[in-house]
Amino acid sequence: MRHDAETAAAVMRAAGLEPLEPYPGTAFPWKSRCTTCGAIVSPRLGSLTGQSRRPGCKPCADRAHGEAQRHDEDLAVAEMRERGFEPQEPYRGVKYPWRCLCHGCGTITSPTFGSILAGQSGCRRCADLRAGAARREDPERAAASMLEAGLEPLEPYTTTMTPWRCRCTTCGRTSTPTLAKIRSGRGCKYCARFGFDRAAPARVYVVTHAQHGAVKIGVAGALQRNDRIAQHRRLGWTLFYEHHVPTGDDALSVEQTILRRLRAAGHGVFLTAVQMPNGWTETFDATRVTAAQLRDAIREHQITPAPSEPLTLF
Repeated sequence: MRHDAETAAAVMRAAGLEPLEPYPGTAFPWKSRCTTCGAIVSPRLGSLTGQSRRPGCKPCADRAHGEAQRHDEDLAVAEMRERGFEPQEPYRGVKYPWRCLCHGCGTITSPTFGSILAGQSGCRRCADLRAGAARREDPERAAASMLEAGLEPLEPYTTTMTPWRCRCTTCGRTSTPTLAKIRSGRGCKYCARFGFDRAAPARVYVVTHAQHGAVKIGVAGALQRNDRIAQHRRLGWTLFYEHHVPTGDDALSVEQTILRRLRAAGHGVFLTAVQMPNGWTETFDATRVTAAQLRDAIREHQITPAPSEPLTLF
């Protein structure tokens, strides 16, 4: 397998390389100059004469590979236009982001030409719109679901998570449930036979916890014996004040108005869900918001008709 120096140099020259140092042997790098591009490279003679021959000059090989993969700019532009994109800058290659105007949504996007050739959409906004349209509920089917639950829609359908103003065909009251909640088994909040009855008499209460140094505002039914206040007592809370109101909606209106006012004033949630499993979001630091202040705020609140929009519970 040994080559003499002259034969080895002839092989290198045939590969377009001019040796710059004495022949070191087939298995050792041989410093040479490429006669095509002038680059200094060090291939092994064995890599040029074996069965799996490699190119002698890597820069020339990379350049040739790039040329083989490069698409004609006119053809690339024509292909992009056929896919609904108008190029906004010169074509650089298949792997580079190409700034284009999407004819579908009118936004600027930058897909690679390679991704377009691979069948990708090229425009994220259009892809999101198509996905949303595929998931969108049919308005007629949405209305049918509401009617099956005993609720008559009073306005056009929007989305499954948007409050939908409806009239209960049983009690005649108006409420704003979401389609998602109705399909999960909920119904008219006034006809519900479980949980907090928003149509029945209720009360707004203030409880304190000496060990935690906390105070809490909440709502409960006026006629319930095993109610929220009893649950709080078992966890060490003490009833400080309660105020009776005509309906559960009135109680929620008082509670939510006071909560919003205190949150806006910078009083954040005081306890965690571990310390207060049920109702921790309505707790305050007793040194900053006292039970007497909550009591006075409840007394000062003027009861107004419940709003048509659903209350956002903290």
